[in-house]
Amino acid sequence: MNNNTYSPKEPKSKFLKSKTKDFLLLAILALLLFFTAWKIFRGKDTDSSSVTQMTESEQKIARILEEIDGVGDAEVIVCETEDGVKSAVVVCEGARDFTVVLDVREAVAAALGTEQSAVKIYLKKE
Repeated sequence: MNNNTYSPKEPKSKFLKSKTKDFLLLAILALLLFFTAWKIFRGKDTDSSSVTQMTESEQKIARILEEIDGVGDAEVIVCETEDGVKSAVVVCEGARDFTVVLDVREAVAAALGTEQSAVKIYLKKE
């Protein structure tokens, strides 16, 4: 027989390799599109350890609190009503100690110019 005969396996193999490359390229492009859309719609929440991004004033208060003996790492959220009444939530490592809680409540109330009862303090989970 003639060795120049047509072999259907060769083109099929090339076809499958081409389709596999196309599929992989398409999958990579789809993943890139997904992550780009996720970054756009997700915003600036890149820090997974923090639930929300603290504002500049919240960061200042948190830094001051962290300087108080026993407080440890602290996060602060300040809420303000339409009437201008401010309240705050503080989550810190030292909230297990009653004197630390009192110090934190007093410091945050003074920084915000609000009543101490408007400041809620919680223990940060380990």
